[in-house]
Amino acid sequence: MEYVEGGELFEYVAQRRHLDEREAIYLFRQIIAALLYCHRIRIHHRDLKPENILLNLNTLEVRLVDFGMAALQPQGGLLTTPCGSPHYAAPEVIATKAYDGSKADVWSCGVILFVMLTGYPPFNFPPDPHNKIPEDKKLKALFQTICRAEYKLPSTLSPEAKELITKIFVSKPENRISIEQLWYHPLLHKYDSDFGLTGTTIEGSIGPGPIIEGWKRLTVKTIDREIFRNLRTLWHSEREDVLIERLCSEE
Repeated sequence: MEYVEGGELFEYVAQRRHLDEREAIYLFRQIIAALLYCHRIRIHHRDLKPENILLNLNTLEVRLVDFGMAALQPQGGLLTTPCGSPHYAAPEVIATKAYDGSKADVWSCGVILFVMLTGYPPFNFPPDPHNKIPEDKKLKALFQTICRAEYKLPSTLSPEAKELITKIFVSKPENRISIEQLWYHPLLHKYDSDFGLTGTTIEGSIGPGPIIEGWKRLTVKTIDREIFRNLRTLWHSEREDVLIERLCSEE
């Protein structure tokens, strides 16, 4: 695999306490572009956090990593497995409801943006100076705060940043901004001229969608077992024989 010598975004932000808006947006645009590519082939990360984003320090290029909790969401379907890190998980994931992986990823991206701009997460454990609150109660209090979308917007944030964050941190996913709408939000294009960017469309920024050319129907013997084993992480709820039958289908 590619070596990314810059380490985690978490360390990068921690060393600087927080990032100025221009730099944060330069990184955030790349995160959203990477997710747009994944989402349009219906793969959702589900564990987005600064620890799972690596940086090339020379170019400030972003790499999303750790797709161990990623899932393929069938068109028109929903995901059901609760997963992710507590501070970054969306309310619907915490509530163990069926959820849209794209909207859940958008919430996590909002937390990442907030952390980059402020240096701390918007949702945190309750104060416990004497360390008397049991861990399970701390976690329950954190989840309640997230589910109610209770947070404070620092006055130092720009109007564009405040507006985008308020559109992301919406408890009901159906009312939350979509990843496509997020891409076209003014904050993500506020510094386009500084970055030397001219195209603002999704297609112009991340290219056309993947196309399958020269497809030949698979047989049991032609399925690469190593690739199949790795891809099963995306369809972990399906039986192996069902997946093989579908791979060998004429459709």
